[in-house]
Amino acid sequence: MENKQCFECGSVEDIHDHHVVPRSMGGTKTIPLCKTCHGLVHSKKMTSISTLTKKAMMEMKEKGLYTGGRHPYGKSLVDGKLIDNPYEQAVMDYAKELRNRGLSLRKCEEIMYIKGFRTRNGNTIRYSQIARWSA
Repeated sequence: MENKQCFECGSVEDIHDHHVVPRSMGGTKTIPLCKTCHGLVHSKKMTSISTLTKKAMMEMKEKGLYTGGRHPYGKSLVDGKLIDNPYEQAVMDYAKELRNRGLSLRKCEEIMYIKGFRTRNGNTIRYSQIARWSA
């Protein structure tokens, strides 16, 4: 008898032949899986899209990778990781400095407009952004 090992974890204990494509759908090829891995494949909870997505997102976060959406102002996305963007960090620091001088949000917005500061899309920096940065 051939000494098989689990395709997933490498175990040689209690090996089952798992049909990659179910036999009911015409599948003929199998891969060796141990009892534990075979059970995971057939567990509806373990193979639901929601469960698999949550697991993948947690693994990405643990590796320090960005998990999606628009990245925040002040950061750049490089090779899947968020790093500080020096220009945007300087813009945010300037806005905080204006607020620390006691200027109103609207006055800060006006000064930043006059000085030519813009968002990464080229839009005017709004007082609501300044409020978030200086909170």
